[in-house]
Amino acid sequence: MTTLRLAIIGAGPAGIYSADILLKAEKHFDVSIDLFEQLPSPYGLVRYGVAPDHPRSKGIVNALRDVVD
Repeated sequence: MTTLRLAIIGAGPAGIYSADILLKAEKHFDVSIDLFEQLPSPYGLVRYGVAPDHPRSKGIVNALRDVVD
């Protein structure tokens, strides 16, 4: 089977959701995705732009983590 190799620049919510959609889409080939992030950790503004004690930010990070793992 053919494998499509993709690189997604940016491991924020948009990059992670894009990877999730590509992995879940019905296709006739395998997909291998590499996420590249300039910052030391993923999740973009969810991690760096939202107060850490904001209750919804923890839920969003958990959902994104499920996709990355």
